[in-house]
Order: sequence, then structure tokens, then C-alpha cells
Amino acid sequence: MRVVPKPAATVSTLGFVSIIIALIAVGMAGVMVVTTSVSAQSRELAALRREATELGYQAAALESHLQRMSSANALAMRASTLGMVPNPHPAFINLADGTVTGAPQKATGREMPFLRGIAPAPIPGPPALPETTPAPAETDTELVAAGSTEAQQ
Repeated sequence: MRVVPKPAATVSTLGFVSIIIALIAVGMAGVMVVTTSVSAQSRELAALRREATELGYQAAALESHLQRMSSANALAMRASTLGMVPNPHPAFINLADGTVTGAPQKATGREMPFLRGIAPAPIPGPPALPETTPAPAETDTELVAAGSTEAQQ
């Protein structure tokens, strides 16, 4: 039997402490990098959400504008500015069999003046009665005598 020699490579206390401090420093630097990255992404996410909200409002406004412009009233107004007149006697063609429903008639421009913004001519009738104002009511003397605050006239 022989004596086992003492291992030559040992880590001193100072070396062990320096390794632990280095590991802590690297870990803290990693946490700082991750935190900074998450913070930047959070700000970017908030900006993108704000932009999405604004785009949603803009889309709603454009949808509302489109509905107003494609309404029957708006189409009629644009048609009248182009010189088109409404036809109260339309005819329809059935594309499946080629039949015509209704009796087509040419529009003269005098039909339905209220649809073109023209006030109809007044219908002659009896003259309007002049307005009369009712006579002022007399003061009720019994109410005045019973304690009303009105002064007798």
C-alpha cells in the first residue's frame, strides 16, 4: 500500500467566489437585455394597437360614407344633376326567358316633379282665413278673493 498524493489542482476560495460573481454578472446582463427587449416590444405593440384602432375608425367612417353615397336619395340627386328624370312607368326584362313585364313608356320630364326637387304648382282653392287672436280671459274674482296673488284689475 502506498500513500495517495494530494491533488495539485484545487480551486481556492477567491477563485470560487470570482466564478460565482462572474456567473451572477452574466445572468444580470442577460436579464437586463431581455427586459429592455420586452419593453421595446411592449411600446411597439401599444403603437400598433393605437394604429389599428385609428384604422378601424377610418374604415367605419369610409363605410358610412359609402352607404350615404350609395343610398337611393344620393343616387337620385346625382342622376338629376346629370339630367336624368324618373320614369313612373318602368318595364322589366326577364333575362331567363326574354319576356318583358310592364308597358314601357318614354319619360317626358314632367312626371314626379317632387323627385327632381321642383315644388309642385299650388292647387287653386278657397282663400285662407285670416288668423284671429282670442280675447284675453277675464280674472275670476272668486279666486282673487280666495287668496290668489293676482291683483284685481
